[in-house]
Amino acid sequence: MHASGKPTRVVWVESELYPDGALVDLQAGPVADAATTGWRSAAVVEDGVVTGLQLAAGRAASGLWFVEYRESAARPPATNLMAFAGHGRSAGELLDRADLSNVAVRRADQLGALRWYPATGELDQIYVAPAARRRGIGSALIYAAAVLSVARGWSRLWSDGQRTVLGEAFRNASEFGNRAADLTHVAPPMTPGAAV
Repeated sequence: MHASGKPTRVVWVESELYPDGALVDLQAGPVADAATTGWRSAAVVEDGVVTGLQLAAGRAASGLWFVEYRESAARPPATNLMAFAGHGRSAGELLDRADLSNVAVRRADQLGALRWYPATGELDQIYVAPAARRRGIGSALIYAAAVLSVARGWSRLWSDGQRTVLGEAFRNASEFGNRAADLTHVAPPMTPGAAV
């Protein structure tokens, strides 16, 4: 139970200590030491609603907050998770599209975004703004989307073999690489004007 009186649970996504897909009931609190428990990301669920996405220190970019944008009319339905920093928002805060209208951010303030299909878990696109690359934002988006999917009972994230050159480099350097198929098709860069 949260101090607010709302029923609260914390969903952790582990990656080092247990086999892929294992469900483990840990009785430690949401501030458990990531070094000893191995958790990568956590979702705080209050009264059935995901209110925050926590990232383990040193595992990915810190200070990020997220906006979820659902494409319910898309076929198949898709979800986007966008990463921002600053603007008076708390690290790990999860906003929806309506909440974002109350925050003074511009499109240029977006650090990165990830799009996936919740029904299958297939990661469709991931993008990090050129000025924000090499700061762990891509990893942060994957960890955050992964735990959001688990907390909602959606399919676990995976990726097919279509990627940009940067995407392939990320896959090869990422802990997520084991959930991505071998490269089958090089997609064009997502950054306008970038060379292939």
